[in-house]
Amino acid sequence: MFDGLTARLAERSGAGLVYASGGAIARGHGVPDIGLLGVTEVADRLAQITAVTSLPVIADADTGFGNAVNAVRTVGLFERAGVAGLHLEDQTFPKRCGHLDDKSLVPTAEMVGKLRAVLDARTDPDLVVIARTDAIASEGWTPRWSVRAPTGRPEPTSSSSRPPRAWNRSS
Repeated sequence: MFDGLTARLAERSGAGLVYASGGAIARGHGVPDIGLLGVTEVADRLAQITAVTSLPVIADADTGFGNAVNAVRTVGLFERAGVAGLHLEDQTFPKRCGHLDDKSLVPTAEMVGKLRAVLDARTDPDLVVIARTDAIASEGWTPRWSVRAPTGRPEPTSSSSRPPRAWNRSS
């Protein structure tokens, strides 16, 4: 979804939540999804979406619009906009659309630090924070980190060439 109208259509169709796509929001502004929109433009659009739907909204927070300090600001703006959750990706800023080649990733330690800062900064303990990686698209099937469910802490993964069993739908 990228605006109030599409959020209302989702709600009327029986959807259980709204995913506010960064790419769709960028296209709604007439620009490509390469980090041209600022955090306030995206937060304003999110506020428009949350104002017209009772559904929870999960927002694409891109890279957090910069480093950990920027990501903390992003969380505050997105919380005030009324989102139920957001996801952060591990690309360098400015990011490239997920469908484009030549993406570069921040070091794992930097991403872990950004996630910790975001989790500490949220004022709503129910705000869902989703970590997303572009490692597969940019580096092949060697994910550099994952979130370990019992602790919720980001932890490095092995460099196995196979996906973890939990990710394998045929298991």
